[in-house]
Amino acid sequence: MPRAYTPSFLAERLVRQMLNWIFPSNDELCPVCSRPIPPELAERRSSERTAMGRLCAFCQQNLALVPIQVQHTQLRAAGRPMMVASALVYDHFVRTLIRAYKYDRVVEIGPYFAAVLEATRAVRPPADVVVPVPTAPDRLRMRGYDHVLLVASSCARAGGLPCVRALARLGASGHTRSQTAKDRSRRLRELAGQFVVADPGSIRGRRVLLVDDVMTTGATLTTCAHALYRAGARAVHAVVIARVE
Repeated sequence: MPRAYTPSFLAERLVRQMLNWIFPSNDELCPVCSRPIPPELAERRSSERTAMGRLCAFCQQNLALVPIQVQHTQLRAAGRPMMVASALVYDHFVRTLIRAYKYDRVVEIGPYFAAVLEATRAVRPPADVVVPVPTAPDRLRMRGYDHVLLVASSCARAGGLPCVRALARLGASGHTRSQTAKDRSRRLRELAGQFVVADPGSIRGRRVLLVDDVMTTGATLTTCAHALYRAGARAVHAVVIARVE
């Protein structure tokens, strides 16, 4: 599987673990909302390896109320239909979770999102290879990890499929406003030429499953699918964690 972490991110994590071991703190904070967790509860959950096991009582309750609502959305790319399966609605607590995972380096939430994607497997079209939508190079350097690649790799392992970084994104992200504030035609214009197929041999003649975190207008998925079809993909469909309604 491709590497999802930069060396600097791994080094920073290692230093932080060493400092926590040398200078232990009695204050355990929720990785999502930063509320303090009572010491007795933190100690009971200390063996949990995922962030889901270290949430405060408020976030645990909110998580239990998140409904998995699998839905299909049909887009068109290169004149062909593209089915997009989504598991969650990008709303309230889901937005908080995704932002923590994507921007706040709470990478331990990844397994939860991977499990959410598994709920869509029965309704997804068959695939031969999993391809993550690439993160912009400037954002990858800033975050230290590729959040979509982490989830895509888990999705591929669960389905017994290869996960390949077939797509590359050129240049910086260039996004200063939320994508939800832009219509589909504008997004398509902005994304024109940003995605290229870096490894055509890995997708030529194959059915591709694109993976992304959130679908807003669908322009990113459509643009990626166009590039994959031009490189010889047999079919392209997609799955996302959440959809904006």
